[in-house]
Amino acid sequence: MFEKGRLLKFSPFHFKNGASPKPKYYLVLGVYQDEIIIASLPTSKDHIPANLSQSYGCINDHERNVNAFVFKEKELVTSNFSFPRRTYVYAEQVDEYSLDYLKDMDSVIEDLGLLDNKIFESLKQCLTESTM
Repeated sequence: MFEKGRLLKFSPFHFKNGASPKPKYYLVLGVYQDEIIIASLPTSKDHIPANLSQSYGCINDHERNVNAFVFKEKELVTSNFSFPRRTYVYAEQVDEYSLDYLKDMDSVIEDLGLLDNKIFESLKQCLTESTM
């Protein structure tokens, strides 16, 4: 279930910082030694400066330390799932999670499928361009 490129939905997701649990998408970016999951929690929150293009794909501005990948709303990202709203993955929010932490979360985990390979490769390339 926690394989690279897999999009999941946790209901609810329990945040490491103690914030109130809530349903959250979870995108597996990589797996390290079958124990550590490198992932992002995609969000509909727009933190892109207003004067930067917010079109689909990679947004990268080294001068302002802005790096994000934007998914269009209602466009298939897996074989059968599309985000209901424009959705963002921010490089600074990529984090590590232990497999035990995820399994002990006491959440319903919905498997939304593997991200389309072309989209996943574009996302990874975008995140690697981040100065962060």
